[in-house]
Amino acid sequence: MFFKIRPADQKIRSLRDARKELPFSYADVGATLTTPPSGWRVNHMRSLLGGGRAVHDKAVNALFSWELLTVGSLEVFATAPRVAPKADVAILSWHFGIWSVDFCRVIYVLNGEPRKGGAILRTGFGYGTLPGHAVRGEEIFSIEWHLATQEVWYDIYSFSLPAYPLLRLLAPIALAAQKRFARASLQKAVRLATRTAE
Repeated sequence: MFFKIRPADQKIRSLRDARKELPFSYADVGATLTTPPSGWRVNHMRSLLGGGRAVHDKAVNALFSWELLTVGSLEVFATAPRVAPKADVAILSWHFGIWSVDFCRVIYVLNGEPRKGGAILRTGFGYGTLPGHAVRGEEIFSIEWHLATQEVWYDIYSFSLPAYPLLRLLAPIALAAQKRFARASLQKAVRLATRTAE
């Protein structure tokens, strides 16, 4: 949803809560854990944060407290103070003089899920778009701990399409904004990890 002036916090929460019973705005719910639907735009970015349990724990805490999503002009209005399944989220952003409020719901949470035969532990969450979001699709944010090397990686992966016909014309701008957000989130995680290592 787009606004010429910044909507009040209570308005944002009210719009978010009005979607409590609405379904996701796309069919392939959970596909960030398997294979994205054919023909959708995929964005995948990751950064090495450092190594060891302290870096891992700091990154996981920042992710699960929504801190890694509050970057740039973004504000998060979640129904839970920490990430939890079925938590609804309204995200306020400002682009090109327009305020936007987008809506998502947490689909699943990963708590140290083993990958690659247990060599990697993956912690994070995936959320999907609700009606009113500028795009349709899903995104997963995860912290990977590589046990053999002790490396800690922050990984962001999504698939999406514009939700409205007019936005299809602006798809390159939307993709650039999505990549800008992912880069900012990755950079924030790196800064937090650097402070942990000091």
